[in-house]
Amino acid sequence: MTQERWRQCCVARLVTLLKLLHRTAGNAMRGRILTFVLGSAALLTYCGALAVLDAEGNAAGANITNFGDAIWWAMVTITTVGYGDHYPVTVVGRCVAGGLMVCGIAVLGVVTASVASWLVEQVSSGAAAAATVAEEPMKQEIRRLAEQVERLSAILENADGELGGGVIGARGDHSPSP
Repeated sequence: MTQERWRQCCVARLVTLLKLLHRTAGNAMRGRILTFVLGSAALLTYCGALAVLDAEGNAAGANITNFGDAIWWAMVTITTVGYGDHYPVTVVGRCVAGGLMVCGIAVLGVVTASVASWLVEQVSSGAAAAATVAEEPMKQEIRRLAEQVERLSAILENADGELGGGVIGARGDHSPSP
């Protein structure tokens, strides 16, 4: 099998994998974003490896001379690890490296944001459930106190009517204040 044919098969497999991942992720927005980002990262890694191999393959002093080295270099670069065991020596190779680094940072940012979004959603739903559980005893206590205030108000109205409508003084009795 020629190298060109092998590349085409890899791209076809990648597209099939992306379709499968999209189907299994369902309609969840976060799942679709994560699937898209991971698929994009894989495609960027593959394209970056091919681009750097094309630029570096026959360059003098190049240390990325086969597809294995190129894919390893692309994975290390897009994940921002950068071991330094393989590196581009041509201007085009370095431009590819710069683009791959920027894309790697963007991919890591989206993945981190997705995880953070999921964590915030989990914490907020747990907090809402805990607040609902904590509210019920407080509501019962407020209802009990409101009933007690109504009973006491009724008792005071009855007592006020029996005493002839006197004003309750500061001392708590019905005599005028001194």
